[in-house]
Amino acid sequence: MASGLSYMPKPIPIEGMPTLESRYASGRMDASIARPSTLTPNLKINDMIIVIQADMTKLECDAIVNAANRSLLGGGGIDGAIHRAAGPGLYDECLELRGCETGQAKITKGYRLPAKHVIHTVGPVHWDYKDRGEDPSVFLKACYVNSLDLARRNGCKTIAFPCISTGIYGYPNRAAAEVACKTVREYLERQEEEADDAKAKELFGDEPKELVEQTESGPVEKGEKESKTEVENGEEKPAEPVVAGEELEVTGTDENAEPVGENKEEGKETGGEEAENKPEEEKPFLNKIEKVIFCLFMDKDVAAYDNVMPAYFPSAKETGSLDKLKDEEPEEVDEEPKETAAQRAEK
Repeated sequence: MASGLSYMPKPIPIEGMPTLESRYASGRMDASIARPSTLTPNLKINDMIIVIQADMTKLECDAIVNAANRSLLGGGGIDGAIHRAAGPGLYDECLELRGCETGQAKITKGYRLPAKHVIHTVGPVHWDYKDRGEDPSVFLKACYVNSLDLARRNGCKTIAFPCISTGIYGYPNRAAAEVACKTVREYLERQEEEADDAKAKELFGDEPKELVEQTESGPVEKGEKESKTEVENGEEKPAEPVVAGEELEVTGTDENAEPVGENKEEGKETGGEEAENKPEEEKPFLNKIEKVIFCLFMDKDVAAYDNVMPAYFPSAKETGSLDKLKDEEPEEVDEEPKETAAQRAEK
């Protein structure tokens, strides 16, 4: 290789990769060897899942997930491989992020990688949490959920996951695969429910009228004004209408009352110290996740996912054992009744 030229991995596009359902149909994944699934088969979700054994640094997708350490500055395994392939720009941006807590996720650009973004998440060290009496699966699940959320908030439709927390972090391969598959299945189901709710709002409006408060004069619906009365000189006098749920402005000369308007302390209105302590508002979701790629590297990871995936993503076209027996039964052939000797004699 000529000096001064950096190595650029040949991209692996995800377009055209076989989805999970197509793997079932072709026989490349045998659902019959896995434990029976109690979940309803979902063809739409199965077609959103891709399982491959490949080098993640070559994947051409919107985001790849890095199983990082808390410093985010590179390490061994997939973490080191991603940093080496992305180049020094990734290190410099990660330095500005000032680390990441276990279960959380942060996003950077992809730099020299074919992927547009890298989402860094810190998985739990399995034995550390076990020794403290904590459940590591809670933090591992958070890694997947926060990574998927972050992808959607940054316009990423395709995301690739490695095996998080396995290897030197000690999470058993099969148990880690269980958490990954269960979490992704639940997330994609919830995403579809959100889409259905959004369609319903488009058709029927934002919010149906509903009863929100019961008053002396009867129920008050959202947006309606409740007519109240005041007693003056023994007679009822109509008062100003009040919107249900709306608080009246308190007036008076209480010295301990918080000043309002121009008398309010400068800085509280414009932000000041209180605003600095407020967490940054989360971005809204920009899109749906369209493809989730489980990018496996070790053979033992492949074996774990082959055993676990059919339980959480059962084939939508899988034939049950009773159906198979019916298929194997010979078809009944209608035969004409044989003539008896008496019938032949009559002829």
